[in-house]
Amino acid sequence: MRGVTGRLRRSLRQRMLTPVMLGVRSFREAVLNALAARGHLVYCRLPQGNFFVDPSDRVIGSWLMWHGRWQREEIEQAIAQLAQAGRLPAGGVFVDAGANIGTQTVYAMRSDRFGRAVAIEPEPRNAELLRMNVAANGMGDRVAVVEKALGATSGTATLHLHPRNKGAHAIGAPPSLDGTESVSVPLTRLDTELAALGIAPETIGLIWIDVEGAEVDLLRGLGDLVGRVPLAIEYGPERFSSAEGEAFRASLRAHYTTLRRLGPGDAKPEPIAALDRITSITDILLY
Repeated sequence: MRGVTGRLRRSLRQRMLTPVMLGVRSFREAVLNALAARGHLVYCRLPQGNFFVDPSDRVIGSWLMWHGRWQREEIEQAIAQLAQAGRLPAGGVFVDAGANIGTQTVYAMRSDRFGRAVAIEPEPRNAELLRMNVAANGMGDRVAVVEKALGATSGTATLHLHPRNKGAHAIGAPPSLDGTESVSVPLTRLDTELAALGIAPETIGLIWIDVEGAEVDLLRGLGDLVGRVPLAIEYGPERFSSAEGEAFRASLRAHYTTLRRLGPGDAKPEPIAALDRITSITDILLY
């Protein structure tokens, strides 16, 4: 009887507390913040890959924990579109520029459309999780991790850290009003880094770009790779000055012919001129 009573009591307590602790955001965040304050990680074993996440990350980490994926549909759309267009070389290289903790690298490699990957992430904590996630998915021999920021030149840069969104760290302006931390990181050109790794342009299947406003400098750092390899970009026109935005779009219009918006819905390929009609942050594929 004591065993039955104990089981009933525990079951009732769980039914009462779970909707509150997990369903109310402030309670859920309090638990995750307590874990983060002790240096703990959360390990997510998911059908699309295995990921160690920082429980204090309110965006990518949170989505992986509660929804089981992060922008997986977008990368699947990009791969399918490039394959249909005949622009995806067999066993090519996937380049993840601004890789964060490696979700897109893992998704790309698990698609079996790429033979190897280069994942580039400047923030030390993210880079540590990136390496752990590459290992957790058995990809250590096929993925090169580069702990650097990407820009138009080589040197160093100041990376401003977002206190809650670990994917929003940015070079230039701080990404949040209450963020006070920053870190000095090595800076490199993407064409220089790929050449140093012995990666020929014709072997690159896709460069996935998510660099929080540094897209203008990254494009300059691509050199003659622009136009030769497909790009998927988190494009936010409001992040640029008028002159920067126009120069960025002009360069893309000069080298690419086709644009595909990635995300919900069944968007069709559009002429590159459609780039001028995008007014808010949109993931786009260019080829």
